Amino acid sequence: MAVNPLAPFTCLEATAAPLPASSWMTLRAIVEGTTSLRLEVGDPIDLRLTLTFSGGSMSATGLDDIGELIDGFQLDGEAIVVCDRSGFTLVQSGDTVVYRDPVHLIPIPRGAYDRLASLVTELVKDRRVQGVFEEAYLRLAKDARVAAWHPNHNKG
Repeated sequence: MAVNPLAPFTCLEATAAPLPASSWMTLRAIVEGTTSLRLEVGDPIDLRLTLTFSGGSMSATGLDDIGELIDGFQLDGEAIVVCDRSGFTLVQSGDTVVYRDPVHLIPIPRGAYDRLASLVTELVKDRRVQGVFEEAYLRLAKDARVAAWHPNHNKG
């Protein structure tokens, strides 16, 4: 079964707490000059995506947050970048795209945004990455099904 990594992510977040930094393994890292992207996998299936450029970095953990970050960095073909998500906003003003979340305010030169968007596009085309997303979705679906069909399963 193929997964469309560009489709909106609607799965619930995993209920497990984030893993310690030492338990993450890099699945894919792409570096282009001063911009980079790193997708990491933790066990049990958890994902973390970090986008970095010379002026800062943005990171997301879990399928929903990563899906939103990927969506936000798929606007490189647009004349003006505007993206309002539950966890962050991206708004272009002149030649700068401003990333804002509850903790960070990061100005990104439009050229750096476009390079990051290019890296994100390359990431979502990778079959290994698609496989990891598919596995994570299947695990979440299985966990949700067990919880719904066997509500006393986790109480014992």
